[in-house]
Amino acid sequence: MTTIIVVTISLAAVISFALIMKRFRATGIKVSKKIITPPPSKKPEEEFKEILNVLLKLNLMIRKDIDLPKEIISRLEKTIDNLKTILPAMIERYPGEALTYEIKRIGLSHLYKTVKEFCDLSMESRQNQMDNFTAIIQNLQEVTARAMDIIENNETAEFKTMAHFLAGKFS
Repeated sequence: MTTIIVVTISLAAVISFALIMKRFRATGIKVSKKIITPPPSKKPEEEFKEILNVLLKLNLMIRKDIDLPKEIISRLEKTIDNLKTILPAMIERYPGEALTYEIKRIGLSHLYKTVKEFCDLSMESRQNQMDNFTAIIQNLQEVTARAMDIIENNETAEFKTMAHFLAGKFS
């Protein structure tokens, strides 16, 4: 039940954020360009290793759960692969960027937490939550794929837009 409430509130927050941003842009109200990012507290290698450990735990968890649909497992594996690919480049080339911080948060906690909460549900609850869970996993896969495109094409102007979106969505 808590998961349903959290997912509903999250979706409402995302939709509200999108509508507010659309209205701001339409009325000409300027959104602050300044993004505050916390200073890195660990060496980049340590941060990446910590994220890899979380992703490994996640991979083991989805492999052990025989009731997860193959499509979900495939999406999760693709998301994990995307994170493993983009994070070293982001940490090395753009260590202080807000987008780097948000992608690291997805790798460190958000993805694992989302999957763990779903896996902890009863089979009946899983069936009720499957559409929401599938949408969240698909969204995370798309976010990591878009971040990969941003890194490959060095679209630094897109960093701020994507970081604002992720901060509003997952905070």
